[in-house]
Amino acid sequence: METAILAPLFITFLAGLLVVMRVTHGSAVVAQAAADAARQASIARTAHQAHAQARTSAMHTLRDRGLHCTPTVRLDLSGFNRPAGQSATVSAQVTCVIQLSDVGLPGMPGARTVTKTFRSPIDPYRARAFGFADSEPAVALNRSVGGRDGFS
Repeated sequence: METAILAPLFITFLAGLLVVMRVTHGSAVVAQAAADAARQASIARTAHQAHAQARTSAMHTLRDRGLHCTPTVRLDLSGFNRPAGQSATVSAQVTCVIQLSDVGLPGMPGARTVTKTFRSPIDPYRARAFGFADSEPAVALNRSVGGRDGFS
C-alpha cells in the first residue's frame, strides 16, 4: 500500500530533479559558449573575422559539451569602430532552447529558453603588424650538422 502511494511521488521527484539538472547544465554550457564567442571575437583583427570566429566558437562549445540545440548568436561589434589602441569591448549573446520533452511529466514544460551574454575587451593591438610572423624562414638549416635541419 505504501509503495503504491510513494512510488508516484518518488518518480515525480526524480523527474523534477532531472529537469532542474538539465536546465542548470544547459545554462552553464550556454554561458561558456557566450564567453568563448566573446573571447574569439575580441582577438580578431576585423569585425568580419570576429563575426565568423565567434559563431564558430559558440557552435563548437555547444556541440563539444553535449548540448544539442540550434543557438542564436548575437554580437555587438561596435567596439571595432574605435581606433586601434583605444579600449573597447565586444559582446556576445547566445540563446539556446533546451528540450525537456523527453522527461514527459504532466505539467512540465516541453522546452526552456536560456540566454547568456558575455563581454570581452578587444585586443588594442589588433590592427598593428609587428613583423614577427615573417621574420625567420619556415625551415632553418642547421649548418653545424652538415646543412640538414637537425630534426631528421
